[in-house]
Amino acid sequence: GAAMSRKFIVGGNWKCNPKTGKECNELLKEWKKTLSMVDGSKVEVVICPPALWMTSLTDGIQGLGMCVSAQNVSKTGAGAFTGEWTAENLVDIGVSWTLIGHSERRTKYGETDADTAEKVAKCQAAGVSAILCIGELLEEREAGKTDEVNKRQLGACIPSIKDWDKIVIAYEPVWAIGTGKVATPEQAEETQAAIRAYIKQAVGAAVAEKVRIQYGGSVTPDNCAELITKPNIDGFLVGGASLKPSFMDIIKTVGPSKMATMWPSFQEKMSKDGCNDAAIAAFKYTYGVLTSGADVMIPESKLDPVETLPTYESIKAKPDPRLLKKTLVLKLNGGLGTGMGLEKAKSLLEVTKGNSFLDLIAQQVASMKKEFKTDLKFMLMNSFATSADTLEALSKYETLGTGSDLEFVQNKAPKVTATDMSPATWEKDKGHEWCPPGHGDLYPAMLGSGTLDKLLKKGYKYMFVSNSDNLGATMDLKILKYFADSRAPFMMEVAERTDADKKGGHLAKDKATGGLLLRESAQCPEADEKEFQNTDKYKFFNTNNLWVDLVALKAQFKKHDGALPLPVMKNAKTVDPRDKESTKVLQLETAMGAAIQCFEGASALVIPRSRFAPVKTTNDLLALRSDAYVLTEDFRIQLAPERNGVPPDVKLDGAYKFVDAMDSMIPNGPPSLIACKKLVVEGKVTFAAGVTIKGTVTIKNSGASKEVPAGVYEDKTLDL
Repeated sequence: GAAMSRKFIVGGNWKCNPKTGKECNELLKEWKKTLSMVDGSKVEVVICPPALWMTSLTDGIQGLGMCVSAQNVSKTGAGAFTGEWTAENLVDIGVSWTLIGHSERRTKYGETDADTAEKVAKCQAAGVSAILCIGELLEEREAGKTDEVNKRQLGACIPSIKDWDKIVIAYEPVWAIGTGKVATPEQAEETQAAIRAYIKQAVGAAVAEKVRIQYGGSVTPDNCAELITKPNIDGFLVGGASLKPSFMDIIKTVGPSKMATMWPSFQEKMSKDGCNDAAIAAFKYTYGVLTSGADVMIPESKLDPVETLPTYESIKAKPDPRLLKKTLVLKLNGGLGTGMGLEKAKSLLEVTKGNSFLDLIAQQVASMKKEFKTDLKFMLMNSFATSADTLEALSKYETLGTGSDLEFVQNKAPKVTATDMSPATWEKDKGHEWCPPGHGDLYPAMLGSGTLDKLLKKGYKYMFVSNSDNLGATMDLKILKYFADSRAPFMMEVAERTDADKKGGHLAKDKATGGLLLRESAQCPEADEKEFQNTDKYKFFNTNNLWVDLVALKAQFKKHDGALPLPVMKNAKTVDPRDKESTKVLQLETAMGAAIQCFEGASALVIPRSRFAPVKTTNDLLALRSDAYVLTEDFRIQLAPERNGVPPDVKLDGAYKFVDAMDSMIPNGPPSLIACKKLVVEGKVTFAAGVTIKGTVTIKNSGASKEVPAGVYEDKTLDL
């Protein structure tokens, strides 16, 4: 290819094809699928559709980062010239390119060298860029007249050219156009070198150095790779091959993006490791967003706040247990409790009276089946790390089902080397080369495991999905009926943000579409941090309790070729998280709530805070195990009525961050917190049996562990 200063240029000349505008739009849609393989900074692309479609296709072609070009232009100005259009007409409709002197115009319509020179002059005057076509017939080549013909055709136009930046030359050996005969790369290079030498002699070295010369003549995805390596070939003018989806392969060969050069190695790595098609498609989408350099931030300027939403209290829907037959309850269960010192699934933690999260969930499902005398489908999305433990723990609940009826496993994604975007490698531990793709992976994991199709076949329509550590997220018949009646494809349960929630993501409206979207803190530009945390402006946050219409979900996959276009979040880490000197990597994640922006007509419902009770720390766990909470007959955990909906605020010493340490602090069970507003523990202590905390109490101990004796402590600081 082109010298450093010359940008590659590829033209697609559709000639008098295809038959309908619909086919044009379908072709552009196909091209869009592989757009991420092209680096627009390396290659300019100019498309020449039939004149009647130039205006209607402008948006579609420009949307792909390409320019629209005419195939011809009049040699005259405006006037009595039937069947013509002028260079000024092109400018008027926003078309800034045209072909001039294509061999079909010369041989089939009798255009002369003098005609092309006049056309060039008109384009120069109007500021229209021209691809000037030259080239010899077969008998001229056989008579050794190639260079002579090119000099004659070019020489006729040179006097008309004042601005060489608006001229591209296309050398098209006429004998090779549409015949399948191709000039060898050597023949093409030799001829194009001679054209450049002629321009140098006729116009000057500077122009010869910067003018771009395309090769045209049966260019295909197969022969373009070798041709483009030649120093005097600066791109191609493509005929028939530009009417196919594979035209993008030619452009990709000329101006490959990071995606084009790197993707094959990711594809191979994922296939080798047994990742399914949906997992690969999902990662291909997120990796494409990364390599495109697209801005993943959501600035304030793109958002409007959500002023009001329907609330749970205002719902008039009457519960309809019959809907349960068509409903799936799904829990996200991929997380390990590492933050709480656990090497197993967090949901296996004991919450209350010997029950783990999973025990409570399993018993809730059983109690609903019994109460409403109906079947209710329950499933988990596990990760590789949680699957075995979880299935074993649930095996005692025979009615839940087993294996692929009970779980599907979330995918894994390759970590990306930060410096060059290649797949990260770590020989010491290959496991470190992979990461979870965030809970947005719920959708491709459902698709790729076959779960989605299996559920649809069995007549399931609604899915209620939530995090397994959110004890408040129970199946609610009133919400189910409301969701079914609303016909919305997707509904998010949101809660009102308080000061404690201001660092987390919020719901907002897309200014452009008016649709709902989520903004996470990782997507907020630093300058907008203050507004992001403004809970008066952005009033609602996502609880990750979501309702999804499975039929609508399947339709989204169809619409987007098997990968939902979820917003992508980049996390910078090291390949071995514990070794800060190891390779810097990017982990690409998506969030399941962000799908709200994929579904037209998606909605949100404000729910009481009681439906959002996640357990993130041992502070939460101590409160849950205390008498501030009660276990209902249908195995839901609720705040005791005396609490009036406000949980006690517990702050334990850092020494009790892990569950086993917290257990050692309460050998006789937790203290009574039913009347506690705030409990702070500083230092090491154990609680005797029969301790009651009321109001705001701080317990301090600076030395070796001491016991808090039995008794009532109210609004005081206790120094042991």
